[in-house]
Amino acid sequence: MKNKRNRSGLYLAVIAVILLAAYLTNPGEELHKEKLKIKLTEVLDETMLERQDNLIIFGAWELAGGKMVEAFTENYVSVDNYFIFSLTRLHWEGESYIVGIGGFRQVYITKRLNNELAENIIDNIENMVIDSLPGFLK
Repeated sequence: MKNKRNRSGLYLAVIAVILLAAYLTNPGEELHKEKLKIKLTEVLDETMLERQDNLIIFGAWELAGGKMVEAFTENYVSVDNYFIFSLTRLHWEGESYIVGIGGFRQVYITKRLNNELAENIIDNIENMVIDSLPGFLK
């Protein structure tokens, strides 16, 4: 009977250590946004290569793609902190998508951030660029 109690106590101690380690190494909002910016840039670069025929949008992406991703991330991304792990959320067109999870000083961006979502984002960026052009270039 004493052996069972010792095992229970050991299991609880191990669980407590794991939870404490998870709490202390939960990544912050900055790391979530940085990892998402990297992934977004990769996905958008792929998508933009397929849209090379639209020179205005492709040129705008080549010139200011990093700034667009930065602005997008600041405006449409939030991080939910649950103390032992955290979630990266993308807010788009009235919907909220979980696109990443963080824990133990790592952030993993899901495959949910796919070309379909990238197409929607690029369409939005395309409209912003077109709206900012002078009338004779539209």
